[in-house]
Amino acid sequence: MRSKRTLRTGIAGLVIAATAIPGVSVPATAATHSESAAAATKWKLKYSEDFQGHEKNLNTDSSPWIRFTGDQPFDTIMDDYGDWWKNDYGPGMQAALSSYATYRKQVPFGKDGWLTASLSARDWDKNGTPERPPTISTEKAKGGNVLKINSPDSYDGALITTTQKLPAEYRLEYHLKTLDFGGERNGSVIYDGKENGYSTVAGECKTQFPYAEGIGTRGWNSEITTDPCDWQSVTNGPFGYNAFHLLGIVDFSNPQPANLHFWHYRRKILMDSFAQHPDRIGTGSGGRVCDPTTNTYYPYRDSTKNVVDMWINGLPNFHPGKGGITGNSQWFMTTCSDGVASAQVSPSAAAEMVPELMPNSDYVFAVERDKTGYTEEVTGTFLHGGHQTIRFHRDFVVDNVPIWHYNNTPDQYDGRYNATLVQNGVYDQQEWPDQWPSGSGYPDFPVIGDPYTDAGEGTATIDSIKLYVPKQK
Repeated sequence: MRSKRTLRTGIAGLVIAATAIPGVSVPATAATHSESAAAATKWKLKYSEDFQGHEKNLNTDSSPWIRFTGDQPFDTIMDDYGDWWKNDYGPGMQAALSSYATYRKQVPFGKDGWLTASLSARDWDKNGTPERPPTISTEKAKGGNVLKINSPDSYDGALITTTQKLPAEYRLEYHLKTLDFGGERNGSVIYDGKENGYSTVAGECKTQFPYAEGIGTRGWNSEITTDPCDWQSVTNGPFGYNAFHLLGIVDFSNPQPANLHFWHYRRKILMDSFAQHPDRIGTGSGGRVCDPTTNTYYPYRDSTKNVVDMWINGLPNFHPGKGGITGNSQWFMTTCSDGVASAQVSPSAAAEMVPELMPNSDYVFAVERDKTGYTEEVTGTFLHGGHQTIRFHRDFVVDNVPIWHYNNTPDQYDGRYNATLVQNGVYDQQEWPDQWPSGSGYPDFPVIGDPYTDAGEGTATIDSIKLYVPKQK
């Protein structure tokens, strides 16, 4: 039996299969689900990477690190050497940036080199070698090889993207076999010598250094120093969290790891795992989570923190207050909202994963783009509801709310949302005109992994990365 729900934003297909797993509720009504919705006549397979066989081995350790100095930034706003930080933090920002060196590497892999592994690491003593570098490599696992994303330091980054922009219409999917980027295990965020996924070493500070939430925000004293311990902690405290990009689409070519706030201005859509520390939640809710079996919300604080957020990015705040940081508005989709993308300051998660069941029970994440909009999809066994597919389609524009930079080509957009980004910095003011002008076009590039150079730590394994394109009619 297959059910289909028509939503105001499009179609959300919800498919449920009976699965007998202790502690995980399963609906009485069951349905079978094929491995991939791409079996429909709409798509044909273009690329498929399963990492089986010696010829498909990958180890980014064999490629050299290249010093990144910021002399060729993607933009001048909030990238790692962007003007936004200098306007807010003043002369102290350059001293902070100069207190360490950054190294990056990009390694193409797969058939025709269609995929790229992109990594970033910090060299604290500036001797030419990062102390705790990330890696992306194939490794043996039960059932065959997998691709392991290893981000051992909160100050590094490791992600998978495509080497070329995605087609005008596509379906991209992969299997997530394991995930260890925070959240509870057996009822606690402290496990295996880690706290919310971060390794704990005496005297070591893991903070947003040097890209804080903004002068005057809680969690630090707003003094711009070269000591990471003076900045806002990501391990615990009011800004403690871990995160992993399950699958996102960004608006620029050649994605590489960068600071958290840069990504908040560059995403079109995203599915992510956002593991907030209990300190961050405090007496509040930390947002909410949808129970897809009852279509009712419960507070995030009552969850295991292993959530799946499914959302689109809308227009940003073009005029943040003094010392503030801009970012796109966030519109979350759940079955509790009948699939309608709703604006929320705090996240509204679509479901909770069960990491303890992996890799025997994995998750399939997919994004589709067609002529009308994007579809986000995840299939797996969830804490509430057992095995099911959660799938939402969102048109590019709904009720005059656009998906940020949705247009791949100028003919898809008429310039109606163009504006000037205005920064009222503590030390200086600056304006960036034409943030979405007519005549513009923004490519689709995927991001899977840890893109943040000031947060995020853990490991994940994936396989079966597939790209589908429309079948010829």
